[in-house]
Amino acid sequence: MSSLLMERSEDLVGLFAAKKAVLASAQLDLGNAATRLFLHMALECWDFDDNPAGATPLRYFGRRELSAIALGYMAPTNATDAAFQAVKRATRELVSKGAITVIRRGGTGKPAEYELKVDVRHMRREGGGPVPLPFLAHEGATEWKTPGVSF
Repeated sequence: MSSLLMERSEDLVGLFAAKKAVLASAQLDLGNAATRLFLHMALECWDFDDNPAGATPLRYFGRRELSAIALGYMAPTNATDAAFQAVKRATRELVSKGAITVIRRGGTGKPAEYELKVDVRHMRREGGGPVPLPFLAHEGATEWKTPGVSF
C-alpha cells in the first residue's frame, strides 16, 4: 500500500470494517455465503463519519444484483431468482446471528439499507496506520481474542 493511502485512512473505504468482519465471521460461525456477503458489505461501507462523502459509517446500500456478485453470481446470472434467493438466505443468516441490522427494506426502486454491527472506533491510529488482525495467543488456541474489544 502506498504511503499516500496510509496517511489518509478515512479514504480507505471499508478497510477497518472488513478486518472486523473477518473476526466477527469466525466468532459468529457464519457460513461461507454469509461470510462472503458480510465481507463485501464491509468493503463497500465507510468506516468513520469523517469520510469524504459525508455518509453514515458502517452502512451498506448495495442492490441485490451487487450482493449476488459477492456470492459468485456473475452477470447476467446475478439478476436471477436463484441469485436473489442466495442473497436472501445469506442476509437472513447475517441478521439472525447479529452481524447486521436492517435499517430499510428494499423495494419500489430503492435498495435495502443495512448497518454492520462491527465496532471499528478503536482501530484508528494516529497517522492512519491500520491495526493488524488479532493473532492466536498460543499454539492450539481455538479463538481469536482481542482484550476489551467487541464486534
